[in-house]
Amino acid sequence: MIAWFSIAPDDGSGSYSKHVAAALRVIRQSGLSFRLGAMGTEVEGPRPEVFAVLARCHEVLATAPGVRRTATVIKIDDRVGTESGEIERKIAAVERLT
Repeated sequence: MIAWFSIAPDDGSGSYSKHVAAALRVIRQSGLSFRLGAMGTEVEGPRPEVFAVLARCHEVLATAPGVRRTATVIKIDDRVGTESGEIERKIAAVERLT
């Protein structure tokens, strides 16, 4: 399963970099594969583990000091029979056609 997500905690600063760094620490601790993007992050692994890391990232950012509201957007590609390597496979499939 691959999940793309973006979490936007409102602490009034207008900056998200410290929050993104906190989420990446959570993801790295999980051991799941991930890829940071300019507008969101993709994480890949077994369904229960992906959902757990998404929930943990939201919790960590939503409870950060000064955060008043948190918006999380998640997009999921849950392909039966695959748990890893899909991020790279999907990109390679498109690049072969270019």
